Amino acid sequence: MKKFCITFAGAVGSSKSPIANYLSGKLNLPVFNNDIIRTEVQEDMGKFDEVEYKKRRNERAEALLKSGVSFIYDASVDREWDLLKKWLIREKYNWFIISLDLSKDLLLKLYKIKEYADAQQRLEQLFLEHQVFLDKYSKEVGVHITDEQFYSRLSVAYIAVKESITTHAKL
Repeated sequence: MKKFCITFAGAVGSSKSPIANYLSGKLNLPVFNNDIIRTEVQEDMGKFDEVEYKKRRNERAEALLKSGVSFIYDASVDREWDLLKKWLIREKYNWFIISLDLSKDLLLKLYKIKEYADAQQRLEQLFLEHQVFLDKYSKEVGVHITDEQFYSRLSVAYIAVKESITTHAKL
């Protein structure tokens, strides 16, 4: 089977991690989780340091890619797709982007449930970043999950990824 990376586009709190963990179990794939690295940096340094975070994230992502293992990249690529795409092409990976195209209303509901006060305040910015990504890269997205599909997002993502993997395996 060809090596591949499953990743996400979508605002903070749009359900990337639940989907990543579900797919990991269904497909027996490791998850590379950006949030864990972010937390590690905060714990190690007593505060968040963007430079240290990017250094650790990039080193670990590069090592994983060089290993040739298929994996799930649990992070939003809205702002950094060009960098990840460059790495994937260099290491000859196929990719599959799951885009969480949720409305502001649903995102706000999720932020309140999860008590994401910071994300609530940044809703407009996060929504705009995702729209900019979609304007530029929508054709590279494997599946778009909308408000109407949100409550079946796990199965929608799994079916779309499984179909893509099957298609790439035949090529």
